[in-house]
Amino acid sequence: MKYLAFDIEAANGYKQYSICSIGIVVSDTKFNILHRENVWINPKTKYNLNGTRKNVGIDLHLDKKLLDSSPDFSQVYGKICKLLTDKDTVVIGHAVDSDVRMLNETCKHYKLPSINFNFVCSQLLYKLYKGDKEVKALNKIAADLQLNYREHNSEDDAWMSLMTVKYLVEQTDQSLEQLLATYQIRIGSNHNFEIVRPASLLEQVSKKSVTKVAIDKIKAYAAKVKVQSNQHKGKVFALARSIELDESLAMPAIYQIVSGGGKYTTKLNKSNYYVAAPTQTAQDVNRERFVNQLVEDGLCQVITLNQLLPTEKDCD
Repeated sequence: MKYLAFDIEAANGYKQYSICSIGIVVSDTKFNILHRENVWINPKTKYNLNGTRKNVGIDLHLDKKLLDSSPDFSQVYGKICKLLTDKDTVVIGHAVDSDVRMLNETCKHYKLPSINFNFVCSQLLYKLYKGDKEVKALNKIAADLQLNYREHNSEDDAWMSLMTVKYLVEQTDQSLEQLLATYQIRIGSNHNFEIVRPASLLEQVSKKSVTKVAIDKIKAYAAKVKVQSNQHKGKVFALARSIELDESLAMPAIYQIVSGGGKYTTKLNKSNYYVAAPTQTAQDVNRERFVNQLVEDGLCQVITLNQLLPTEKDCD
């Protein structure tokens, strides 16, 4: 069994198919490096030598002469496909689903078949080990581990991703397979251009549990609020998830809704109004994709928390 860490850089941030380099680092299960290389690719599109987008300031370590003389993606497709689909290899990446997305877009652009393979995310594993709320970029993990490398160089990013997993294995005294079991990791996959992101089932259960407790509290509080006006009569409100999870925001919102004759619902498609959070979280973003569709269909309106609460209310 081998580990293969990979990283992809696109030359043009507006065109996900503009892959210009694929970093590959292969090791044995003891993390002894067996092979490493940067597969340079001519993206055949306009690109910025100083970054993926104008004035972004990201150094991708690009050399125009090298890229212009390099093969295009269709010429290296067979090699990349063979490496990623090797049955004796565990594929690793950092925030890896974004790399797989670029790979898919490039395959589609060149009218090539999907590269179907499974993968592990070093970013997710590091987050779980540290108990952090947010994920960390490779440069921040490198700082934690006191390792130096060239950020945004595909080969070095792939190496740093592998070193992240090595660190976790050494710190926990568990194999990678044991780590995946400990955190109940659902392996990521790509099949016929459909991506399943790596995820921790433990983390998902935890989030569901926290959300259920918060919503139960909201419903219990709503049942105690007395109707005092017809301001919101006949109107049904759904709250952003980040509001539901913050009692200091949720309870005043519920008081305003229910005391005005309105109703609270957890089901977005049953609401007339969606109350957006002051600060949007990742959970809000995912839900609001559905809300935006309801708005387009004329089934719902989005209002802010300030619009719902023009004046402060006591929640006694």
